[in-house]
Amino acid sequence: MRTFRPPARLAGALAAAACAAAVAVSASPASASPASGGGPAAGRPAHKLDLRIATYNVCGHGCLPTKEICVATIGRDCATKLPPWADGRAAAVADDIVRARAGVVVTQEIGNNATPTQPIVDVESYRKPLTDAMRARGYEEAPADYAGARHPQYGYPLKSGAGRYTYYDARRFSHLDERGRELPHDLLWLPDSTEIYGKTMTWNTLRDRVTGMRFVVVNMHLEYRKNGATDPNGWTKNWDQVRYADARRTAEYLTRDNAYTRTLPVVFAGDMNSASQEDGASAYDAFADLGYSDAHDTAPANRRHGDEYMSFNGGKIPLPQGPDKIDHIFVKAGTPVRQWTLVPQTTAQSGAAWDLLRSDHNMVHATVRIEEPAR
Repeated sequence: MRTFRPPARLAGALAAAACAAAVAVSASPASASPASGGGPAAGRPAHKLDLRIATYNVCGHGCLPTKEICVATIGRDCATKLPPWADGRAAAVADDIVRARAGVVVTQEIGNNATPTQPIVDVESYRKPLTDAMRARGYEEAPADYAGARHPQYGYPLKSGAGRYTYYDARRFSHLDERGRELPHDLLWLPDSTEIYGKTMTWNTLRDRVTGMRFVVVNMHLEYRKNGATDPNGWTKNWDQVRYADARRTAEYLTRDNAYTRTLPVVFAGDMNSASQEDGASAYDAFADLGYSDAHDTAPANRRHGDEYMSFNGGKIPLPQGPDKIDHIFVKAGTPVRQWTLVPQTTAQSGAAWDLLRSDHNMVHATVRIEEPAR
């Protein structure tokens, strides 16, 4: 586990400059008010909560049945071809989550926003099958439809932060307060990232139904390009530094700058698109610089399961093995992590991805003990 340390000078300067350009789109007036429900009330002990949180890139719109559908939907062929999303694959993804007994799961790649160059891409035809399946299994969808939000450069409407949805066990948690009002949730623009539809991070406040304890879950999906690649905007960058800057910007905003979220436990989870731990050039390092640890590293060695597999399986059978993990869960340093698990999509040694897989990623989950901060 990494220890807290000052940020690397070069990367710190990059992140500071990027932070100044960030644009936050408010989803609730309460999101800027510490009085709307921060830490524990005066005079009562702080609550603790064992939370099983999962991250699952489900490849909803990225693993389509044919080349023609892939090109029409995402503008290029799909590296992995899987059965149609709405014809059972979304329900199978929901079954994966239920079997893992996740209290909260952050999902990625559930549709994209329509863009000027890809006008037929949508979110709803991917969101609805999964949300319906999750609700049928006792989960609820956290708010993610930011009506009125528009891309700051191109001006077209933004829906749901480009296909990231967070679901929670509705028996244990709620996105509403005790009076039935939506708890704060928001969207954060990441201006250095490449996609012309707008790269964002989304966060939600959830409430434990028994204790009333509130906590924040952040759903992340960082830039995927490799260094030296040129994106649709014509940018050629050190994309590892972009991932660092975007992760750092997100963490600084929620743990330092936002008057509401900085009073609550915050858990960051998602597809970071890099297994690197390089100083100034990885999400791992950005979180370490701000005093956050990877749940994988914090979990006791004998409570790590599925560690032999990579988290990105790439549609390969048998699933690739190795230390590289690009899907991560980050918690405040010192947070107890009871277990960390990578759930392999299959253990078959042969066969077709079409028949064996639901996604080109394996789900990762961890059980973490979060605690209300002392006042």
